[in-house]
Amino acid sequence: MKIITLSFKYLWSRPLAAALNVLLLALGVASITLVLLTSSQIDHAFERDLKGIDVVVGAKGSPMQLILAGVFHIDTPTGNIPLADVTSLQQDQRVATLIPLSLGDSFRGFRIVGTTADYVTHYEATLASGVLWKLPLEAVIGAEIATNTGLKPGNSFIGSHGLGAEGHAHGSTPYQVTGVLAPCSCVLDRLILTATESVWRVHEKAIEGDTPLDAEDKKAIEDDREVTMALIRYKSPLAAVSFPRFVNTTTNMQAAAPAIEITRLLRMVGVGTDVLRGFGAVLLLTAGLSVFIALWNAVPT
Repeated sequence: MKIITLSFKYLWSRPLAAALNVLLLALGVASITLVLLTSSQIDHAFERDLKGIDVVVGAKGSPMQLILAGVFHIDTPTGNIPLADVTSLQQDQRVATLIPLSLGDSFRGFRIVGTTADYVTHYEATLASGVLWKLPLEAVIGAEIATNTGLKPGNSFIGSHGLGAEGHAHGSTPYQVTGVLAPCSCVLDRLILTATESVWRVHEKAIEGDTPLDAEDKKAIEDDREVTMALIRYKSPLAAVSFPRFVNTTTNMQAAAPAIEITRLLRMVGVGTDVLRGFGAVLLLTAGLSVFIALWNAVPT
């Protein structure tokens, strides 16, 4: 008890120096803790959203952009690919599951994704209320969207072209909300999901305008239908050796492996985290040295 009392009295007699040492220690510990927690959260988020996705196939361009747009929905896609080409990939013996995604529209900054019910099943998401879409122009919204917009089953909304609110509104083709997903802490929380046919109908209606098309024109539009990309899971890990090369060399599409691109991204982000970690270590070292000098001066000579 005497040692504790003497230590307290010593610190009390030098409040400025004691406060400075405590501040340096706190900043150092906080910096390193923040870096470690942030790195852990980023890794967890990547692993969660990449779950079960072996390769993403889309239009040629940046593989990193394809992954960010198709898996995390935080970038613009590289373009569209013909539906016929995606259908042929689905018949490939190396492909276990293929989930098509059609992007391009949004509502209040939240992306509208045309897909199939397999996308919901892939992330093991459940409904908090309502039901999944059954017809075109029916939509299911993520938990974050329901919280921010107040939409609920039975409400309608109008999508706009692009990812910004300033895009052209598709007023003649409103969506009806049929369900709200329960929070899954995954990318679905911030997406509006609908049938792929919904996206085709919205944009074909925009092409048609007020002039009705004849059967030949409608057939031509149907033959030219596209999707934005496809999320693919292999039947066997051995397919990772041959499938991307097959797509990249024999088709007009590109295949990007999420594991490779995310490793590149984390390597680039890692430079910043190393700097912050080093800064925290310097603060801790400075605080420790300051405490040592203070104790050294307190020792009677």
